[in-house]
Amino acid sequence: MNILLVAINARYTHSSLALRYLRNALLAEARLHGQNVEIQIREFNINQPRIELTRDIAALAPDMLMGSCYIWNAEYFSALLPDIRALLPECRLVLGGPEVAYGADSWLATHAELDLVVSGSAEGAAVLLAARGFEPSSFPDRVMDAPFVPFSSVPFPYTDIDFKELEKRYLYYESSRGCPFRCSYCLSSREDQELDEKGLDSVIVELERIAAHEPFLVKFVDRSFNADPDRARAIWRHIIREHADGSTRYHFEVHPLFLTDDDFALLANASDGLFQFELGVQTVHGATRQAIARGGDWPREREAIRRLMNVATVHVHVDLIAGLPGESISDIGISYNELMALKPDHLQLGFLKGLPGTSLRDKADSAAGMVTPERSLDFALFQAKPSYEVLATGKLSTSDLGILKGVEELVDGLYNSKRFRAEMERAATRYGGYFEAYRMLREHCLAIGFEIRTRDRTKLAPMLSGWLET
Repeated sequence: MNILLVAINARYTHSSLALRYLRNALLAEARLHGQNVEIQIREFNINQPRIELTRDIAALAPDMLMGSCYIWNAEYFSALLPDIRALLPECRLVLGGPEVAYGADSWLATHAELDLVVSGSAEGAAVLLAARGFEPSSFPDRVMDAPFVPFSSVPFPYTDIDFKELEKRYLYYESSRGCPFRCSYCLSSREDQELDEKGLDSVIVELERIAAHEPFLVKFVDRSFNADPDRARAIWRHIIREHADGSTRYHFEVHPLFLTDDDFALLANASDGLFQFELGVQTVHGATRQAIARGGDWPREREAIRRLMNVATVHVHVDLIAGLPGESISDIGISYNELMALKPDHLQLGFLKGLPGTSLRDKADSAAGMVTPERSLDFALFQAKPSYEVLATGKLSTSDLGILKGVEELVDGLYNSKRFRAEMERAATRYGGYFEAYRMLREHCLAIGFEIRTRDRTKLAPMLSGWLET
């Protein structure tokens, strides 16, 4: 049995952690059942011409192709499947991942070429596949509900060969699965995504294996890495003590509410650039947080971010989301101003996605067509196809979202580049706030026909100078 595992990543520097877990589990289960299985992993990206992938896959002539499907590659896979089926009529085509797991009926109705859609963990899927001789036809209705596998029993995903192949890519790692929070827009809020942590001793051993290969970036994919502050601090302490002088950077998704005095004292001893933290603030408004079941305490979080910036050893990236229930463009502007005042290293405005399988999407679908004052909180329109980005809400028009998109582009080109912060400070003073300044700058760019997506300093500098002098 020749099995090909296919990843289609968002960009070249990304890599697939899920397929390496799957490979290891398939090999282990095949050995258990005395089956002869050869497995290859091929990673592509969405910027490659589809014909290249088709030819490469066909040349390998696998008996089974398994792919991991997400919002960024769903349409790519959808277009690829008919061509693969035409070239490899006997190949068993299997898709898993969140995009198909929560939309299996739609995928199976649209793609007769699919032999099996998998919902659940990769490790659980491997157990069932091997037990049934890798025969997708043994699963009724072409659907597999893979059983839960405790994360503590899942072995380390990487081999020495993997490390060599991933030298120029991000190395993804998880010390826990699931999430303790129940944010209604996130798939990790589902009941089948309970927090499941790997033992601290095991994490330390695995980090040592990773550090020995000196990747340029280790990106923890834990949804809220410091949900257990003591555990998080122990991992940070180990990295600071053992690897502060190395060339590897470590990225964590951190909740500011759980940062403590002990954390700030510890992080002050980290070498500059060793850690980068992504803080998902999303909104500063308590009513919105309550509406999306996020919780939190913005005044405490604001103070934690301020202290983290004062530590000055950690690169701080903060996130906001546009399109959350009940928020107008002025509400989002308030969140912008609050975060800008903290001077994070990077500020990103994302746009709400109505992911199938989330309670937020379910509420939005049930409220569709009923834009009344009492239903405006739940009402939202999303793209029909991935990435399911918000098109309008009860409080945000399409025009509002266009303004926000322009502001986001300018913030990325001016603030996040760290090249024009002094100029935008002057503009914020003139217009009464950071958000207001960027919004006025967007209007200026539109009036003179300036392309706001440009990152060219030689074009941005004179445009900005001319605007400030008017």
